[in-house]
Amino acid sequence: MLTTIGIGALVAAAVASAAFGVVAIRTQWLLPWLRRGTPRPVLWGWATLAGSAGLCLWCVGMTAGRAEVFGLAGLTLVIVNAALSYLATRPARATTR
Repeated sequence: MLTTIGIGALVAAAVASAAFGVVAIRTQWLLPWLRRGTPRPVLWGWATLAGSAGLCLWCVGMTAGRAEVFGLAGLTLVIVNAALSYLATRPARATTR
């Protein structure tokens, strides 16, 4: 029972995170504590969507008993999330004239 509650809480967090990712993609709005360090909000939104989808796939695998397949797909999306998040928070290149 505690495992089911934990997985439910993870899914709720992933859905909330995905909502913030969609908002970042559509409006380029970020949460206040992310604004200073994230020069590319749209890329951050895509990274957040990838991470949320990966977490949801992992949760589906845990509840369906197919952790091998869904877990690997979820892990791949979490790695994509890490790469895109790195690129989104990296400073922009200086332009020379």
